[in-house]
Amino acid sequence: MMPFKIARPASVLAAVLTLTALGAAVQAGTINSNLEIEPGQTFELGGGQEGGFVVTGTNTGPVAVVVLSKAEGAAAVARGTVAPGGAVDARIAPGEMALLRNTSSQKTARLKLKISGDTSSLGMTYSDNP
Repeated sequence: MMPFKIARPASVLAAVLTLTALGAAVQAGTINSNLEIEPGQTFELGGGQEGGFVVTGTNTGPVAVVVLSKAEGAAAVARGTVAPGGAVDARIAPGEMALLRNTSSQKTARLKLKISGDTSSLGMTYSDNP
């Protein structure tokens, strides 16, 4: 697996602003978000947290989103592809990162998500698709 990627400050700020501006609410270990992922981008969630977490929700946008998980020091593992209108249900182990990859180079992906479990220290950022 590739080493943990250090986020660019602008990417971290964009992730925080996206979750905040789009209605993210943190309640008792649960985050609800209307997430947007720009064309050619991957949303990175978690990595290094002590407990696991679960990402559930629906692809509300016009493009498919690939869901992967990535443990530190290991390659990313594909969990599946969520078509528009499809559901996501990914259980992420302690220390792992969830990767939500927009498959389009032209359209913004949109997901309505619920993230539960160990959410107290989840890192959030964006990166360019490989």
